[in-house]
Amino acid sequence: MPVFMIDGPTVIEEMRRSKVDGKKPRRRKKPAPVGTIVDGVLDHIGIREHVERSATAACWAEVAGPYIANVTRTAGLKGGVLFIEVANAAWMNELNMRRRTLLDRLNVDRERGRIERLVFLQSDGGSIVKPLGDEKLRGDG
Repeated sequence: MPVFMIDGPTVIEEMRRSKVDGKKPRRRKKPAPVGTIVDGVLDHIGIREHVERSATAACWAEVAGPYIANVTRTAGLKGGVLFIEVANAAWMNELNMRRRTLLDRLNVDRERGRIERLVFLQSDGGSIVKPLGDEKLRGDG
């Protein structure tokens, strides 16, 4: 497994060098920030873009707002395509008309992890609708 360093040789290289020439290992200039190391690992194993897109997709409810979030849920993410499950055909039609606006709001201020396309899928009958705060549901006297 690779060891990531920002400046200078890795710890393993330093240990090997000290065994060969008998010298003490050189001190590193400063520790690397954990975020930088994690970024390097994500890049190295090739999943950075997927992780960034997943973070973008996780913002769906916040970006969509409470009323849309109440009748939708994220159903999946494949490549740059975010699949959104919608409660019924009327809402699916409405969201298809708002697709560009919603996509722009999802991707605002994002250099990486941008969602390229939204696909709305009608729910298979499972309940998506969640009561909002103090709203009364039909039939609740």
